[in-house]
Amino acid sequence: MSAFKLAKKSPNAENNLSKTGYRALFLLFKLIEAPRTAEELINLVSVDPILKNDISKDTITLTINTLRKAGCVITRPTWKSGCKYILKSHPFSTKLSQENINTLQILRDSISTLGDWQLLLQINKFYEKIAHLAPDTESKDLLLYKHALKNVDYQILNELVLYSQLKKTINFCYDSPKHGVEDIDFIPEKITFENEKLYVWGYHIKYDKVCFLRVDKISHICLLTDINIKKQCKFFEENTNCITYKLKGYSATMYSENNNEIIVCSDSKKEYSLTIKAYIKNRFNFFQRLLSYGTDCVIISPESAKTDFLQVLKNIKEGYQNEEY
Repeated sequence: MSAFKLAKKSPNAENNLSKTGYRALFLLFKLIEAPRTAEELINLVSVDPILKNDISKDTITLTINTLRKAGCVITRPTWKSGCKYILKSHPFSTKLSQENINTLQILRDSISTLGDWQLLLQINKFYEKIAHLAPDTESKDLLLYKHALKNVDYQILNELVLYSQLKKTINFCYDSPKHGVEDIDFIPEKITFENEKLYVWGYHIKYDKVCFLRVDKISHICLLTDINIKKQCKFFEENTNCITYKLKGYSATMYSENNNEIIVCSDSKKEYSLTIKAYIKNRFNFFQRLLSYGTDCVIISPESAKTDFLQVLKNIKEGYQNEEY
């Protein structure tokens, strides 16, 4: 394409350009743009600075046949097609192999484990743009639909992001796995991506507590204006609990600080080398993460957090003891 444009800008009768090859490329480019009749192709050639009037219907037919031999699939002009040549496919287009598709899918699955839903969203949009290059329908569907956000309504997601930034109170319809479909008044705070699910965190007004809900279960968002914004902000401040815990071994080595936690002490000479202060709004989710550390973790304060965590461990133990295999 670039060679064609260059030749069009700087025609030179004395150069070594092959008019036969140039003519074939010229017709191919014009058929890629749209189906054309022989007369339309002749008119296009007549204004080209290289070919000018150097073409006839026979030359058109001969060049089309040459393109077919090169691997192009071009239909014959019929009354049904408006006497136009239609380019169905050509070997010069970019195509993704099945190996390419599998690699792209492995890449996306790997990105899903990072918890970065915004990056995953960008990857999905990129895959949508290249899906037409897939070798078959099954591979195309793989690029378009086999991802963790496939059931998420992007308009709903955008509204949740906006209202969480503005700390607005909203109402939406939620298809709860436990309670079925219900209307919920909610103050969204942030969006997270965990276990291949997208969640919105915030204050559930009916139950008067912080919780997280699946975004793909939310629909019909509307803005509520009758709740005091200052009261909402105060609630979030008062309901942010602080828990201090320590890590040792592999868990301490692999630990990375996040937005809701800070390392208050680091001493490699001690058994528990890291002391971490966490600011949490949902103990259940936080305890699930502590459980993943196993015996590398111990809660320091407050006493209520120790008591609650011990109860979680007791419940787990009882569950195993009562289980029949």
